[in-house]
Amino acid sequence: MTDSEYKKLYEKDPSEAQTALFNEYLSYVYAIVYNKLRSCGSREDMEECVGDVFSAVFISYDRKGCFDGDMKGFIGTIASRTAIQMYRRLVRSSDTVYIEDENTEIADSQRVERITERSDMRNTLLRLIESLGEPDSDIIIQKYYYNMNSNEIASKHSMSPEAVRMRCSRALKKLKELLTREGYDMKEGNV
Repeated sequence: MTDSEYKKLYEKDPSEAQTALFNEYLSYVYAIVYNKLRSCGSREDMEECVGDVFSAVFISYDRKGCFDGDMKGFIGTIASRTAIQMYRRLVRSSDTVYIEDENTEIADSQRVERITERSDMRNTLLRLIESLGEPDSDIIIQKYYYNMNSNEIASKHSMSPEAVRMRCSRALKKLKELLTREGYDMKEGNV
C-alpha cells in the first residue's frame, strides 16, 4: 500500500483505512517484533508490541505530509524502534533479582560466562564488519540485521542487485577469514 492509496482510503473511511493497513502489514510487523523479542519475550509480549506498533503508526502518521511511496519503510522503522524499546524493558526487568525471594537462584558462573562470551563475540563481529569498509559493512548490516533484500539494498547504494549479492558474498568470505584469525571456530553452528 502506498501513501497515496492510504490517504484516499483514509478520506473515505478512517477505520477501513486502518484495518486495510493492519491486514497488509501484520505479518511484516510481527516478523520484525519476533526477531527482536524471541530471546526474551513471551507470545503475549510480542502481541502487545505489535499492537503498540500499529498504535504508534496510526498516531504518528502525518496525513498531510509530502511522503509519496511505499509505507513499508515507515512502518518497519516504527516496528523496529518499538520492539527495541520493548526488548530493553523486558531485559531490564528480567535481570532484577530480589534477595528476599526464597526461590530466586543467582545465575551460575557458566551462564555468566556464556553471556560474556556472546557479548565479546558480538563486539568483535561488529568491529570486524566495520573494518570491511564502505559499502561492504553497510551491505552486511542491512542484509543480516535489517533483513533487507538485495533489491532494497541496491536502491540505497545505487547498485544493481547482482552487484550487491557479489559484494555481500565477498564480504562474507573476508569476514570469515577475519573471524578465523580472531580465533573463532567457523564450522557451521559454532559461530
